[in-house]
Amino acid sequence: MQIADRRLVAAAAVLALAAACTKNNNANTPTTPSCTVTAGTISASSFAAAGGTGSVPVTAGTGCTWTATSSATFVTITSGASGSGNGTVSFTVAANTGASRTATLTISGTSFTVSQSAAGPTSAGSLTAPTANAPIGGQTVTDTRPTLVVNNATASGTVGTVTYRFEISDLPTFPNDPVRTFTVDGIAEGGGTTSWQVNRDLGPDVLWYWHARATDGTTTGAYSSTETFRTVGPCSITVSPTSFSVAGAGATIVVTVGAGSTCNWTATSNASFITITSAASGTGSGTLSASVAANTGAARTGTVTIGGQTVTVNQSAGGGATISVSFRMRDPAVSGASPATECRITSSTGSTCVLESTSFPLGTNGLVKFDWAVQFTDGDVRTFSQSGGNSAFSFTWTCGGPQSTTEGASQPLSVTLTVTDSNGATASASAGSGNQPPLFVRLFKC
Repeated sequence: MQIADRRLVAAAAVLALAAACTKNNNANTPTTPSCTVTAGTISASSFAAAGGTGSVPVTAGTGCTWTATSSATFVTITSGASGSGNGTVSFTVAANTGASRTATLTISGTSFTVSQSAAGPTSAGSLTAPTANAPIGGQTVTDTRPTLVVNNATASGTVGTVTYRFEISDLPTFPNDPVRTFTVDGIAEGGGTTSWQVNRDLGPDVLWYWHARATDGTTTGAYSSTETFRTVGPCSITVSPTSFSVAGAGATIVVTVGAGSTCNWTATSNASFITITSAASGTGSGTLSASVAANTGAARTGTVTIGGQTVTVNQSAGGGATISVSFRMRDPAVSGASPATECRITSSTGSTCVLESTSFPLGTNGLVKFDWAVQFTDGDVRTFSQSGGNSAFSFTWTCGGPQSTTEGASQPLSVTLTVTDSNGATASASAGSGNQPPLFVRLFKC
């Protein structure tokens, strides 16, 4: 009896140990999170004999996988046969040539019945593929919403009311992507040709592919051959010159416009004294003329805008001359402060000739700028210039140049002075012109 009791106690201990182990193992076993997959509303479940396409949205948590299957071969899953997370199942229903039929589309346990009507009588007519009419051959179109035109499909036998489906895409495969492929159904057949104006703006400088097919709801013809066209690229307009300086008496200005052959442009005057005298618009490259009226007041500035580009017109003050312009020359080594008509180049370290403005304003305006241009020949043409507020200008040359002689070779000295006053009016004087005497340099050997 004692032996039996001891055996019962041992057995109870073993059972308690096993239960403890089982409890510990269950505590350490990770639980797998549950996934919820929901199939949304099917876009179409009943189809005519001609067939068609449909889709079902799928909602699932991140990492949750799902599958889609079709019970019949005439319903083909074209995308989304499997997925993870949110997605879409797309399917195609093939044309029916026999009796009505059904299939079951199953998406992670949710089933949808897809039904299709029977084919029409065997005496039903047929439709050929339409023929692309325009635009074709990769031609460039300027309209961002072009009109696609096909020559109508030819019907034989008995057909119903014919409508057309158009497809346009930037890829020749016409992918099932609403961002890249645009489609329309139900375009009524026209007389001889059928057309559809694209219902959205097409991107610039893109080669587009398009085709169309005809259907009466029961009989559907083949697509036309795929044709292409290109949308025009962004227009770039240039103008030359971009600025004009016009005398107070007025003038006509001519601007050259550069643009692509399909680029349209318009011109607008932004100043009352500037009038556009040629056509104020154009396509492609061309010229534009404008008249600048005589000025009776202070100097002024106006602009013309051509295709977004600006041309500036600066006009001098009116009312006749406002500056008396003149100058004199000195040779410090010979004439000192007295005027001279000749400057002698005798020094190997450089002889300096001095030009001084004797100009003055005829009104209350001040003189603010003096532009000097000097030129003579000693072997090559020698040129000196100065621009700024300094009314005097000096230039230096050395003896022994290519034209120099022992007696001194006299060479004409070209001098032009242009003076600008505070109103922007300008006046010029040149050596040997008007009241200015001819000037010379005399070139000596060293």
